Amino acid sequence: MKYTDISKQQKIYIKMATGKNRGVAKVFLLIGILIFIGVLFLLFKDPIKKAFNPIKIVGGSSRSKLNFKQSDGRTNILMLGSDKRNLGAESGRDTLTDTILIASIGAVDNDVVLISLPRDLWVSNYKLENGYIYSSKINEVYTNAGIEELKTQMENVLGIPIHYHVTVTFQLFEEVIDTLGGVDINVEKAFTDYEYPIEGKEGDLCGKTQEEADEITKKILENNGSYVEDNKTINFLTIFPCRYKTITFNQGIQNMDGETALQYARSRHGDNGEGNDFARSKRQQKVIMAIKNKALSVNTLLNPVKLKELYNQYVSNVETDIELQDIQNFYQLSQDLEFEDVKSIVIDTGNNADEGGLLYHPTDTTLYKGAWVLVPQAGDFSQIHAYVQKYLFGNK
Repeated sequence: MKYTDISKQQKIYIKMATGKNRGVAKVFLLIGILIFIGVLFLLFKDPIKKAFNPIKIVGGSSRSKLNFKQSDGRTNILMLGSDKRNLGAESGRDTLTDTILIASIGAVDNDVVLISLPRDLWVSNYKLENGYIYSSKINEVYTNAGIEELKTQMENVLGIPIHYHVTVTFQLFEEVIDTLGGVDINVEKAFTDYEYPIEGKEGDLCGKTQEEADEITKKILENNGSYVEDNKTINFLTIFPCRYKTITFNQGIQNMDGETALQYARSRHGDNGEGNDFARSKRQQKVIMAIKNKALSVNTLLNPVKLKELYNQYVSNVETDIELQDIQNFYQLSQDLEFEDVKSIVIDTGNNADEGGLLYHPTDTTLYKGAWVLVPQAGDFSQIHAYVQKYLFGNK
């Protein structure tokens, strides 16, 4: 697949090659972990290779011998954070991709661009595994139709080819940070979230019968999340308070353990302007860079105990189609990449289109099954295509 020709604004409908590779070799150790955090190729330093790679890099470091997938000098990796649970009430439910991130690696300009998309973006008329055509939020495509269809939809939305993918669970996110001894995060704005969900309590009835809970839930959903009764606001927090807890973050640099960093990255109902998917995407990218900095520290790279722990966490929580030979090529490419100047963009509903504000929330949700969704302001994804290409190939 080639990059979108902006002048023609052609729609992209190209199928990716099928197949998954779940049996990744040990060389994937930190690569798989940090692909999720946006810098997969950062960690192939010599100490790690000596610890986990029994296969020598063949052919030296010549750029002419690199042979991973790319288009116009860029390789794009779809990175997904899955909300799949191993414990609790959600253990058997379908997997939603709560975090959707693209890492675009430039083999020519030696640059890295991270692109975040909101989970509520609406995508239409994609094909389910049984052949039926369906429409939904983009975070449902993976469980509805599989990774190949999600890659196709990401191509449609962004106007760029997707060459590889990595899916990890949030359990990995938390365990990796704890193994690293926590990460330092600069919290730019203090906020409190009174509706952070408690894992394992998602279906708790909080003293009500199942019939009462079903009736109230239906009414709340029919009223877009809340309604007023007897001068009181009725929503999920007031009806099911045992499902939620309050979390607070103060302004300033803080060392966060895995649980705290995950809460910081996933919070969706914070005050002080932090209660939307776009603020969350920016926090996630902040955590990503903090993990990168800690993982690349000498204390981590030269600690075989930590490396072994990270490997064990990786094999249990990562699914990818990146193969061993590709990893070896990424290692060679990584020697020239400019990791100190990673560009991060978020596609959102901001007022300024030049800063990614290319989406809006339609007040009439009839066409979207009554769900709270986001759709492109242009009516199609052409503006998003142009915006992404500006960052990948134009002036940033």
